[in-house]
Amino acid sequence: MSKIKLFDLSGKVQEEIELNQKLLVSEVHKQAIFDAILAENLSQIQGTHSTLKKGEVSGGGKKPYQQKHTGRARQGSIRNPHYVGGGIAFGPKPNRNYKIKVNKKVSSLAFKSAITSKVNNNEFLGLVDSIKQDKPSTKAIAKLLKELKVNKKVLIVAFEKNENLEKSSANLPNVSYKLWNQVSVKDLIDANCVLAQKSAINNWAERLN
Repeated sequence: MSKIKLFDLSGKVQEEIELNQKLLVSEVHKQAIFDAILAENLSQIQGTHSTLKKGEVSGGGKKPYQQKHTGRARQGSIRNPHYVGGGIAFGPKPNRNYKIKVNKKVSSLAFKSAITSKVNNNEFLGLVDSIKQDKPSTKAIAKLLKELKVNKKVLIVAFEKNENLEKSSANLPNVSYKLWNQVSVKDLIDANCVLAQKSAINNWAERLN
């Protein structure tokens, strides 16, 4: 059974909860994680890149010089790929679809594996739901991370929109803030420490059921 501690904004332990087994797997599936991250990376490619082929480059319709008696290699057009300003051989065109499909089962397995990996490495911590700030305070978040002895890349996961918490995190270069339903496998793996609110963790468990 895996238990995690829930901290308040001052870095004090308020509660200890047992993680729902629906969030975990007995063995981390690295291939599923790889597939999920690859699919996410490829989906972000706009595919608007485009180059001109030899037949699409303007100019150069005339033979640059006569075929023989120049001492130079014969050339048919300055639009050839080996000329500066010529066409591109096998260059990219915007009609390519980079997206790849990842089955729901694999996607779910990847998410669970990412959480399991964080839990196994003691990189998954909890936050209480009752985090309330009168105004944004970067100092408060910095103090929390100092209390938790976390100085690397941190992902704060909220169960509902919290503007003050979001703005408090924005000024810290190593901290990112996301709602529970916006978190991807890549987000979890990239973070050195995940700080998730209790309800966010429960919402994940319900979604993965």
